[in-house]
Amino acid sequence: MNKQDFINLQESIYKIILNEEVTEDWFSHSDTFSTSKKGIPIKHETATEAGTTETLEGPVGHERGHKIITGPKGEKYPVAPEKFAQLYDDNGDGSATPKAIPKTARIADHDGIIKTSWGDLNYEKGKHYIVRHGAGDYGVVAHDIFHKTYNAPTPEEPQAKVIKDSAAAYADRRDKHLANGTYES
Repeated sequence: MNKQDFINLQESIYKIILNEEVTEDWFSHSDTFSTSKKGIPIKHETATEAGTTETLEGPVGHERGHKIITGPKGEKYPVAPEKFAQLYDDNGDGSATPKAIPKTARIADHDGIIKTSWGDLNYEKGKHYIVRHGAGDYGVVAHDIFHKTYNAPTPEEPQAKVIKDSAAAYADRRDKHLANGTYES
């Protein structure tokens, strides 16, 4: 074992001992909350060939046919067509509206990497939210982008109301943004 392998092994052991790994149990902490995407349309295009998309969390590979989404700060990230159809209503004009799907989230309490089927996502303590889309399905969202694109509870607004309002107002917000042709940027 060389020195770098030893260091990597030691870091892995520390993460396990300190529970510094995002797992299903990590989301059972008291600061985890319910959320959903805001119904603000996003811009997207379809990849014409396989390649790599430079995301805020690092390079992520994509295949031909994947949707390349442009976020509120101009950041880009790829999504497989099947996943895109689960998460968004395609408006047919290069935009799509996020579906109001309940999720859980928590602010990162340590630095790390989430390994996903589409690439490794880097996150930093206090700078990123980890969003649980489903069992073992996690995403990383920068703090400022999270607050632009997700419904988050505030002291005046309990978690349950955020999810209820999100689902109830989803169609109204989508229709308003589509009628106005506005996108959050």
